[in-house]
Amino acid sequence: MQPLRKDHVDRWSGFVKDEFGIAQDIAEEEISSQAESKVQEVGSKFSKELKLDKLILEMGKRSKALQDFQDKKASMEFDLERKAQDIADQISESFNYKRKQRKWDMSAIDIKIKDNDAVNYITKKVKDACYEEAEKHARSRHKLYHALDQKRKKCLNILYTGSHIQPTLSELSKEMKTANIHLELPSSLLALPSQ
Repeated sequence: MQPLRKDHVDRWSGFVKDEFGIAQDIAEEEISSQAESKVQEVGSKFSKELKLDKLILEMGKRSKALQDFQDKKASMEFDLERKAQDIADQISESFNYKRKQRKWDMSAIDIKIKDNDAVNYITKKVKDACYEEAEKHARSRHKLYHALDQKRKKCLNILYTGSHIQPTLSELSKEMKTANIHLELPSSLLALPSQ
């Protein structure tokens, strides 16, 4: 009798492992198939055996009630959002018309209800517009503001007359006083240069 050599042992042990692996895979498939058919047969009754059937039914009712509520809530939310956005669009349109009509120095607005601060946003814009209107009104009634431009031109004309320094600065000082601007000139600067 001849002993097994290492290469024979390696070859046959590989063959045995392969064959047993194939047989084991076939057995696993049969087990899985049998378990699946058993689930088909008694699976719906198994929850009763585990005493979970009543809880599962109750969970189904509550889950359906939750889904119905969420659907209703989403519908209500959409409806409320749409109505609020309609009003926001009216406000935007009216504000933008007034902005253009009154020539406010600000960009057009577009209110989005989904933004959290839509009310604060429009309130701030209205205050900005109010400030512009108030400023225009105050500016139009401010006598000195309108006179300043004319007085500045007159002062520049006095400076460019080419007259002597003393009468020029004296006249300039008088004119600036009418605009509530005090021109303090040292008398030493008004003296004529010595020869």
